[in-house]
Amino acid sequence: MKNLPFQLEIIEADTNWIVSCASEYGEALIRVAAPYSESELQSALSRVQDSLARSYSPVVRGASLSERPVREFGERLTEAIFRDDIFLIFDRWRSRARVQGSPLRILLRTNGPHLSHIPWEFLVDPSRDDYLALRVPVVRYLRLMNPVPPLPLTLPLRVLGISAQPHDLPELEGKREGEQISRALQQCSSESVDVHWLTGDRWQDLARELRFGSWHVLHCVSHGGFDEERNAGYIVLSGSDGLSKKIYASDFERLIADSPNLRLIVLNSCESAVGGSEDVFAGTAANLVRAGVPAVVAMQYEITDKAALVFASSFYERIAQGVPVDRAVTLAREYVKVEQESLEWATPVLFLASDETRLFSLPQVPQVPQSTQSTQSTQGTQGTQGPDDPEGPQTRAAATGSPRTPPAPQPPAQGARLSRRALLAEIGPCRHLEVGPSDLLAAACGDGAVRVLNGTDGALHRQCQPVQRENPVRVAWGPWRRNVASRHNDGTVVVWDLQTETAARVMNVGEEGDALAFSSDGHWLAVTVKDRVYVYNTWGARVRDLPARSEKEPRAWQRMGGRGRIGPLAFAPGDRHVVVATGDGMVRQLDVRGRQVVAWRHPVPVSCLALTANVLATGCADGRVRLWSWDGRLLRQTDGGRQPAHLVFSEDPPALAVSDGDGSVSLWDLRTGELTVVAELVHQLAGLAFLESGKGLVTCTRSGRIERWSLPHRS
Repeated sequence: MKNLPFQLEIIEADTNWIVSCASEYGEALIRVAAPYSESELQSALSRVQDSLARSYSPVVRGASLSERPVREFGERLTEAIFRDDIFLIFDRWRSRARVQGSPLRILLRTNGPHLSHIPWEFLVDPSRDDYLALRVPVVRYLRLMNPVPPLPLTLPLRVLGISAQPHDLPELEGKREGEQISRALQQCSSESVDVHWLTGDRWQDLARELRFGSWHVLHCVSHGGFDEERNAGYIVLSGSDGLSKKIYASDFERLIADSPNLRLIVLNSCESAVGGSEDVFAGTAANLVRAGVPAVVAMQYEITDKAALVFASSFYERIAQGVPVDRAVTLAREYVKVEQESLEWATPVLFLASDETRLFSLPQVPQVPQSTQSTQSTQGTQGTQGPDDPEGPQTRAAATGSPRTPPAPQPPAQGARLSRRALLAEIGPCRHLEVGPSDLLAAACGDGAVRVLNGTDGALHRQCQPVQRENPVRVAWGPWRRNVASRHNDGTVVVWDLQTETAARVMNVGEEGDALAFSSDGHWLAVTVKDRVYVYNTWGARVRDLPARSEKEPRAWQRMGGRGRIGPLAFAPGDRHVVVATGDGMVRQLDVRGRQVVAWRHPVPVSCLALTANVLATGCADGRVRLWSWDGRLLRQTDGGRQPAHLVFSEDPPALAVSDGDGSVSLWDLRTGELTVVAELVHQLAGLAFLESGKGLVTCTRSGRIERWSLPHRS
């Protein structure tokens, strides 16, 4: 339904106000005497603030006398603004909206050294004996030249919360508020919303999450204020010493530039809505809108924890239902007024960059496309595909006696999602994670360490710190829990003795490559360097130098945009051959002399692969996952989607887990052919792994959040 905005602009000109309005039903401009002189305004604002505080005081709470200065203030503002032609157009606008059944909103703009300090939410409805903001959304409209367009939302709605509790300031009800927000959002659909409350409250904690994550909403519970000397707003987080640290609006602005999906910020911080006398954008909220956030809810006065809890829970409940943000604020105001019986309903202020208020529309849970069964085939051990194959892979599989072809992927089963069983650990920025023997997890961490954790409870098992080496980019497990290998940015590969947490072997392999693989028997370690695969023995000596690309390939394939770095890489079953993707759409199986045994051809480069004794799985830049036989035949493929980033097989139950670059995890049940979107994470993944004996699936995000998930129940 089309909304009807009423734009109201007030400009301060000495002792006068210039008031203009614009709507579909007319425009008007009037000049009126300012209702207050500068000294009178300061006195009136002081009385308003005192009345607001008295309204929630346990002594005088609910007393009518405490509201009288506020009502008189609002009536005086209304008499100055809604008069003459302004009132006529406003009345016509609301009457027409009532006939059409259209939603209303007032978009308010102010320009002047004193106007940004006025609580316009206390305007009184000129036609009714009630406050205007309790009936019609009143929005601080900044009208930027290039506002951010609405974000096409892929569920879940991702909410990041931080509660700052510096040791030297009064404690806030952050934990309780986080629980209420989660409950309000998830009562609509637990699969539609993901609320993550930060365990830390430092600037570094918030910066890491915003820069590594893909958040839609930021909710900040903290103290705050406005620094008159610096003419800048701020919120208060904790410093490294646990004491309060002011974070000014300009510091916030730099973070927003690295968070393109952020569409709403809620600042439960005192005076975060207050602007400067000379620059409206000096305030925290307005500065964030200018930085690129379409909507910011902030506080223009101190707000009690109880009122903040009531407002937040009601507000987010409406957001989860897909209600426009301005309407959600208005309904939450009403809830605060009824529940708290105080004037704190006017403390939250909504700032908008444009007149677009439907920031989030919650669509149906996206359906995973039903994949098609490919009719392409491969010929011989060279994997050359013919244009047509009338028999199809199932007929040929039966004729050759190869393992049963997995069923084609089917539309997602209802109710078959993963549920998070445990948050195992948060280890900071991470490049890669891999599961090893006894469910140990090895992680290549951004601080240079290789950490090994228990996959069941997340306990730190070992930590290996390279000396004078650049950060690790990849890890690989041997068959025993004593050895794990890491590859580093400086071109070295280290094999670690986890019993002593020291380097058992160090190899300088070269910087032009990043793939790394251990053989299943632990005798060989393979790496990619430029266009070649190097194989090392247990003593660290290079025993093989295999050319990964064949110079006999047709020129058309050589011209594909993949003649750069090769990989991923794995040992084939039996450990006598290696399997490597060569960046040109080909995956090749090479013997010990570098001769091509089998080739699997793809229309685009391959980004990830996984293998079992029976099948090879590949993920490509076209968004498809393909299953192949070991003699080069295409068995099944999914339809195109987002590019796969990780593939991993499970033996019991037989399944293939797939993650894409945005953190979505899907599960392909190889018995039934069902494809299920099982988890939507906030960050890109650094690793994906099944634990032994069906204990679940482990994910590790690039920010270092390691979680264990229960597998969907199958009857």
